[in-house]
Amino acid sequence: MLFFSLFILTGLSFALASSNQSQQSNSLNGAYHSYTELESELKKLVASYPSIARLSILGQSLENRNIYALKISDHPGQREDEPRLALLGCHHAREWISVEVPLQIAAYLLQNYARDERIKNVVDSSEIWLVPLVNPDGLDYSIINYRLWRKNRRLNLDDSFGVDLNRNYSFAWGVDDSGSSPHPASETYRGRQPFSEPETRAVRDLFLQVNFSAAISYHSFSASILYPWSYADLPADQEPLFQQLAADMAQLISEVNGRIYYTGRAASSLYLTNGDFIDWVYAFFNIPAFTIELPPVDLQEGGFFNSEQDIQSLTAENLPAVLYLLEWAISTDSNQDKSIKLERKNQLEKAPGNGLKNKRNRL
Repeated sequence: MLFFSLFILTGLSFALASSNQSQQSNSLNGAYHSYTELESELKKLVASYPSIARLSILGQSLENRNIYALKISDHPGQREDEPRLALLGCHHAREWISVEVPLQIAAYLLQNYARDERIKNVVDSSEIWLVPLVNPDGLDYSIINYRLWRKNRRLNLDDSFGVDLNRNYSFAWGVDDSGSSPHPASETYRGRQPFSEPETRAVRDLFLQVNFSAAISYHSFSASILYPWSYADLPADQEPLFQQLAADMAQLISEVNGRIYYTGRAASSLYLTNGDFIDWVYAFFNIPAFTIELPPVDLQEGGFFNSEQDIQSLTAENLPAVLYLLEWAISTDSNQDKSIKLERKNQLEKAPGNGLKNKRNRL
């Protein structure tokens, strides 16, 4: 069911306008959050809303920065039998806006829990896990040293730096050199092996411990909603469901600011990507997983350089899509046993390509 109240949009604009204004500074990143600023903001949110928010450390980056997960639920300290949604940001360092959208959505849910019945209902009936910053080392390097830095800060054997974290997951890792690169200096370098990086291992361990119902990974740029498969231009078993969910989310997004987000299979709508997050999530956990590429559409309209005003407008238009996906998960939750069997956990640790042949045969 597609619906979204004008009250929510008005409240979001007000809340984020005042929040952004307080963040303005002469710093290199302006209203965008550095790692330290994000850490402080997350701790403030939990301190302000301790009954519905809990902050966890999933692991540490190569340079020993914490990778945080914010859990929002009516009993955040308990593990309840509820549907769960994961929102991730900033696999790629230069995509600053991908940190802000999940962070601001978290703030909105917390700030409006006590005064908006729809927000209260979804929070009471689910768990929302937000990991706004998967790549903290890369983000700070992008802010301080080189704005267009993409990867993490791994020192490679050839003295180059960085692994592309969104090529480092185990499903279809290294299946070809079109969707990722074996060369360390490349921007799409996949690493020496799947989950070679502590940042992706932190995400992996979260998904092994928490049974999610759906996931969104935010990126920029192109204004699109993408679903598996990414590694090859082949239809996923659940492609009709993915098409419908993506189309519904895109429709809700367009009703806010009039922006059109295109939808489609990642491999054909964007480009080939192997070892990426959404393919791994779908392959091993059999749940809907989406990459949302935030605007702008192209380099001519700004590319990775979103304005500070984009934080508010892009969060406003993406909030109804998140609420819709949450309500879909709640409505379709059958309370069945979703526990991960040991053999499935072992699959995640196997060498690249394991299970891929069978997966291709099923498609």
